[in-house]
Amino acid sequence: MNAERGFTLIEVMVALAIFAVMAGAVSLANTQNLMSARQIQEQTQARWVNDTVLSQLRMTGLPDPGTQTEQVTFNDQTWRVEVTVTAVEMELLGPFLRRVELRAFPQDSDASVDALIAVLGATP
Repeated sequence: MNAERGFTLIEVMVALAIFAVMAGAVSLANTQNLMSARQIQEQTQARWVNDTVLSQLRMTGLPDPGTQTEQVTFNDQTWRVEVTVTAVEMELLGPFLRRVELRAFPQDSDASVDALIAVLGATP
């Protein structure tokens, strides 16, 4: 018997095709993980920005109803925060409550990354 050892060209091509498919799948999974990590980082920063603006509102007393826009720089990124304040009318408590809605936008985007709603109150 004169059997030759080694792989045929077809076997090598099949192995390369399998490797290419697996490498593509791994590459796609890594790309999706990186995109998810970036999105989580952006959402976390936006929440910190909203929390900071809300803390500043709490320190200044009961805000007046209306809408305002603030520019906040956090972690070398500029954010636009839209603050909407509405009065909450309750007979029992009087006009001492405000509903505050904050939306954080990256500087060059019209899509909000985070929204925070809180109720602020003052002693009568």
